[in-house]
Amino acid sequence: MHRIVLNLLLMMVFMTPQAGMAATVNDSMSPAKAELANVRWLVHKDAVEGTSKLRLVIDTTGPVKVNGGLSESDGPHLTIDVKDGVMGNINDSVPLDGKIADKVSFINQDTNSSQINIDLANMIDDSDYKIFTLPADRGSNNAFRVVIDINKPVLKEMASKPNNTVSMPVNKDISPAKAELTNVRWLVHKDAVEGTSKLRLVIDTTGPVKVNSGLSENAGPQLTIDVKDGVIGKISDSVSLDGKIADKVSFIKKDTNKSQIIVDLTNMIEDSDYKVFTLPSDSSNNKTFRMVVDINKPVPKRIFNFTQGLKGKIIAIDAGHGGSDPGAIGPSKIQEKSITLAVAQKVKTLLERAGAKVIMTRQTDVDVYGPNATAVQELQARANIANVNKADVFVSIHINAFTNPTVGGVANYYYQKTGYDAMLAKKIQDNLAQTSGLQDRGINAAGFYVIKRTEMPAVLAELGFISNPNEERILNTLQFQQNIAQGMVRGLEDFFAQAARKGGGS
Repeated sequence: MHRIVLNLLLMMVFMTPQAGMAATVNDSMSPAKAELANVRWLVHKDAVEGTSKLRLVIDTTGPVKVNGGLSESDGPHLTIDVKDGVMGNINDSVPLDGKIADKVSFINQDTNSSQINIDLANMIDDSDYKIFTLPADRGSNNAFRVVIDINKPVLKEMASKPNNTVSMPVNKDISPAKAELTNVRWLVHKDAVEGTSKLRLVIDTTGPVKVNSGLSENAGPQLTIDVKDGVIGKISDSVSLDGKIADKVSFIKKDTNKSQIIVDLTNMIEDSDYKVFTLPSDSSNNKTFRMVVDINKPVPKRIFNFTQGLKGKIIAIDAGHGGSDPGAIGPSKIQEKSITLAVAQKVKTLLERAGAKVIMTRQTDVDVYGPNATAVQELQARANIANVNKADVFVSIHINAFTNPTVGGVANYYYQKTGYDAMLAKKIQDNLAQTSGLQDRGINAAGFYVIKRTEMPAVLAELGFISNPNEERILNTLQFQQNIAQGMVRGLEDFFAQAARKGGGS
């Protein structure tokens, strides 16, 4: 795919086994589920601190949801439940380093979920592991990924026990009381000098708790906080927030030892835009134990006040790949770059007839940045064209590919940065599914470079699978190209109508 130079370590950990892999797989499922497609691992040792960490990476063909926990019932192991992801072309088990973990095993639970079991060399604490997902990023040739980091526990020297030491029996029926989440309050602070805003959410607890947090886009932009040693007390199930930085916070009981806090964000944020920490009690100031969540409001680059119709709109159309980058190649050697350009030109013609001004990132078979560019330079050049011309929306056109030739269908990807991105993806997807007649794979949040780095609502449309012989054939016909071009234009028209009803703002 794109030209990019990575160091050997990052290539081993993060590269996807096949370019263009961004869709769900099993056609018998509705909607199609992602597949666990590849597994790799390495152990990193910190030369300064002397600590070691095992990183396990599992590629998936689409977004999944994960939830993990430790167990000692059959020896120490870490179990990760995977929702919306099933086993694909992956070994049932893979040996690991043997010092931090012995092996990882994969089990299908049902047609909708699977389970990952990691046999640990020694038992670890909850603070010694982290599980998170990463979106696909075509710019860096990365698939969707599940990442599991496991720290090697630092062994504590055991003092020898004197011979006269008496071991006291332990009453297993008595467990330490867990802290309760008892109260929630919030405020938005605006910095008068810098003009920035921050939402501070404070949850009182009756004792100390441990927290672990991460961002997700699977169910819309969310911040999820797992709370160990803290359970739901006298607190509402959900509390409405300001509606500009975050919409609401929800509290969920996980088990007798854990709970979960989910903050529904108005727009997606970066990892640097939030902070989660705990504070001890302070009796002198009449303060309880507290959990604090700070969320910065991303500085809006543009304010949108959309009107109905296509007339007068500035629309950036990006024909994916081109020049030295052919994109995905079908079984009959049809190249993705040729189809994306043909469709983009037809979309341009239809939009201009409707009175829109169309900005094309490329109109011929060329590299947009120029020869010998890196992947980031090439993709940023496409985003720059849309940003400099202050386009109202950005549409990047692509064709998908996968190792299984029976997989097919249309899909749209968005990065919710403006408040309109998911709306744009939904409107284009609905119309593409109707006019193409192909399987409707829906919309998904993703971190593709061009939709993340453009300032306006943006979408990356996958118009079918070039790896599917039937779809490769029809994608290469003028009539089908015209049909999907009409679907995209209708989707844009529907988007502006709905966006106008929503009103202004970011």
